[in-house]
Amino acid sequence: MKNKKTPSIFKFTGGNRRKNVISPWVLTIGVLGVWIVGIFLGNLINHITNEYLVEGQGKNFWIVIAYVTFSSAIGVGLAFLITHLVFNIVNEINVSINKIADGDFTVRIAPITKNPHINSAVSNFNEMVKKLNSVALLKNDFVSNFTHEFKTPISSIKGYAELLEASDNLTKEQREYLRIIIDESKSLSVLSENSMKLARLDNQTETTDLERFSLDGQIEDCILLLDSKLKEKNVDVELKLKPIKIKSDKNLLKEVWLNLLANAIKFSRKNGKIYVKTYREKDKVVVAIRDNGIGMTEEAQKHIFEKFYQVDKYYGGKGLGLGLSIVKRILELVGGQIEVESELDVGTEFRVYIK
Repeated sequence: MKNKKTPSIFKFTGGNRRKNVISPWVLTIGVLGVWIVGIFLGNLINHITNEYLVEGQGKNFWIVIAYVTFSSAIGVGLAFLITHLVFNIVNEINVSINKIADGDFTVRIAPITKNPHINSAVSNFNEMVKKLNSVALLKNDFVSNFTHEFKTPISSIKGYAELLEASDNLTKEQREYLRIIIDESKSLSVLSENSMKLARLDNQTETTDLERFSLDGQIEDCILLLDSKLKEKNVDVELKLKPIKIKSDKNLLKEVWLNLLANAIKFSRKNGKIYVKTYREKDKVVVAIRDNGIGMTEEAQKHIFEKFYQVDKYYGGKGLGLGLSIVKRILELVGGQIEVESELDVGTEFRVYIK
């Protein structure tokens, strides 16, 4: 289900940011008030202690001391207030930039102060993000439309190739060529479906299809759906599933388990083993899926959730590099997280955290 994107306004901790910002006029009046009090106290002290002053000290000695003391206090106070304001502004921009780096172009910074220069910078930042969001939406629409139109001719090519393959008047070489066409058509069809799925997820900002269901039961169903792939490589699955019920988007999470389990099978060796475990950790539910397959390099682990990044290109596989991107996006929508731990020739473990 697609939901309309709405800009999210980041706020300072503790409430509205305007309440944390002191007006320049109030600050100016406060400074003048402190100076007036300083002058008054300095003259008062000078008047009281004038008769005790030693000649040569100067009649304004205590006034100078008062000025220095209050000036220092004002300087420290102003420095703290200005530094606090600047720190908050910079921190807010940094948070927003990190969101943009992660692909979220809906962030906006609300006006922080009445200062025209700061507001101009904030306005320009928001305008920049707005244009980036427009480009991202245009790209997603293009990908969605292109993959939809792309899928039809690919299905036709695959269908006609399968009809030709069924013919008895084919040489061994011709049959081999047709098999290649059919296999590549299947790969392109999967690529088209995953691209459309990812474009749809990118346009979605939240999920409202929440229901309470058995997490362990869903994982068992997903393993049954992949039974043919497990038998093909003679991979055994060891389950340690605690009875856990969660409230989340059932259909989206099903995609997560299917992708992670399919990956575990894909990178397992023949006669390998996959371990699936569920447990609670504080206020979160954890699903751990581990294989004893070929593993990954540290460099690969840094990029596996990026679109079209193919870990298996180093191992002669034919992956499309979208499965883990879909997993990451789904978990962002349902408020989950994912971690990976892997070692070459030892295996890989994915841990999914769900609130």
